[in-house]
Amino acid sequence: MMNMAVLMLLLGVTVVTAAMSHDYGDALTKSILFFEGQRSGKLPSNQRMNWRKDSALRDGSDIGVSGYVFPCIFKHAVHKFAQWFCMLDLQINI
Repeated sequence: MMNMAVLMLLLGVTVVTAAMSHDYGDALTKSILFFEGQRSGKLPSNQRMNWRKDSALRDGSDIGVSGYVFPCIFKHAVHKFAQWFCMLDLQINI
């Protein structure tokens, strides 16, 4: 029993030490930079990714459709499905 307690204590210390060694500020900064680099359309003049240029400005123009229609419809459909699924889950669990 004592060995198990020592093992759990060492495991707890290891988890706390590992959590303290991560630089969450750096991870957040890099995540934001990544998502800034993934943007499409007309980019602002203060774009931090200087190699990234405007993109997808005329998507769908050859057939008279806005290039952002499908992504917006998809986002809306996923959001509505998530709402429906949560309501269904609530009804089942009540």
